[in-house]
Amino acid sequence: MVRFEEGRSISCPPLFEGEAYSQWSNVMKYFILAQDFELWDIIEEGYIEAPKKKKKQRSENDTKAKLNSRAMHILLCGLNEEVSKKVSTCKRAKEMWEKLERLYGKEEKKDGVPSCANLLQSSKVDGVLALNEPDVSSNSCDSNSYSFEELQDAFDELFLEFETMNSKFKKMISKLECENDFLLKTKLDFENQNEILKKDLEISKSSNCVLKK
Repeated sequence: MVRFEEGRSISCPPLFEGEAYSQWSNVMKYFILAQDFELWDIIEEGYIEAPKKKKKQRSENDTKAKLNSRAMHILLCGLNEEVSKKVSTCKRAKEMWEKLERLYGKEEKKDGVPSCANLLQSSKVDGVLALNEPDVSSNSCDSNSYSFEELQDAFDELFLEFETMNSKFKKMISKLECENDFLLKTKLDFENQNEILKKDLEISKSSNCVLKK
């Protein structure tokens, strides 16, 4: 009977100890998305506090601040002590993620590890996607070619980006529909008010005519 070893806990983020950053960042991205899509939005896009003039704006600021705190907590739980010291002064999850990319992502690129962007921009990837590239193999030593595993990782990351963007567009469409409904209601209210004013004006004119007689 085949026995499988116990896998990583789904409740604990992957631990980064200063090596294999691209692999860790990809796994961490999936982990955060599994917790909440909005957490990844905060990391990727950041947030700017709106002026606290209205109750609704204060509520939105509180919601974004909580998401930012949760995202930073997850990131810090996924770093060992040495790495966490380098980003502990960051105030935003986006700032922390970008600093990790600057500190460790560039080091990997210098060592020859291709980024997803480089893979997607290369003609090799285009060839694989078009099923016309004959010499892509895991044993290739050509500096301009990539293994199947690397291409698969690039495709997975691209698909994840698509899913994230699709989710954002759905949220935007839903928000626009709500705003459109509100505008239609406001328009109807104005039209009703206009009709009432017209009737009041006609009554007022009739009353003046009677008084003159």
